[in-house]
Amino acid sequence: MLIIDKLKNIETLSEAEKSVAKKVIELQDDIKGISIRELASMSFTSTSAITRLCHKMGFNGYNDFKQKYIEEIKYLNEHFDDVDANFPFTKEDHLAKVIGSISELYQETAKDTLSLVNYFDYIKAAKLLNKSKNVYILCIGSSIQLGKIFADRMMRIGKNVIVSENVNEQYYQSYNASEDDCFIIISYSGTTVKTNQFIHNIKKRKAKSILITSMGESQWKDQVNVTLSMTTRERLYSNIASFTSTVSTMLILDMLYSCYFHQNYEAFFEHKKNVAIDYEPNRKASHKVMEEE
Repeated sequence: MLIIDKLKNIETLSEAEKSVAKKVIELQDDIKGISIRELASMSFTSTSAITRLCHKMGFNGYNDFKQKYIEEIKYLNEHFDDVDANFPFTKEDHLAKVIGSISELYQETAKDTLSLVNYFDYIKAAKLLNKSKNVYILCIGSSIQLGKIFADRMMRIGKNVIVSENVNEQYYQSYNASEDDCFIIISYSGTTVKTNQFIHNIKKRKAKSILITSMGESQWKDQVNVTLSMTTRERLYSNIASFTSTVSTMLILDMLYSCYFHQNYEAFFEHKKNVAIDYEPNRKASHKVMEEE
């Protein structure tokens, strides 16, 4: 969940803490140059009220909170200036506008996802995949189909990836995990009960884990080995479709596959090519551009 959403929705705040939260939301990135004493004065509270609020939100203190909050505001102010992630088109738009809006949405989603990339996290994730005996993908909904595409690509280069559509099977996979396994967990909100159970099981059995989730202070980020952030623009329910989270997840999986492929480029390419030839030896090109050199 985003920090700004937590500030709006946290239920256990005292009146003083609510005053601090309200002032922080109002200040946005202007908080950058404001000290804890200045914020206390502006919100008519105390420094202890600010510290308590920061602790309730999962931060070590005011400076830790302020740094993350500024980073979040900066992210939210970038991209998507001309298209709404939740309602990219309206019922009044003509079809050309509708189609153009979806194209623009894809482009903005790609830029947005790239802005969240930490290259060292992708390198670490690729190494975890490389060292694992089996890779499991745990997710629900449309992400399962994205996971299957990733699994197909990985298996074409010799890496075993398991994707089950059955949530019970996913639970058993996490429960029976071993230190040689790596799990990719995909969850936009990062707050579901199943996500909690999966991560608890995986950590208990010392398996490796890669969490693909929305930007923000997810409660599970310190429980997994690597977190890869997806674009975070959609409301949970009020949207035409989950366009941006779907595109962002696919892009993240493609980047993860590419980082894994890059570790052993020549061998993986040769393996993939040999598999394709062996599987479809009589495949014919329908256009010159498809012909092999």
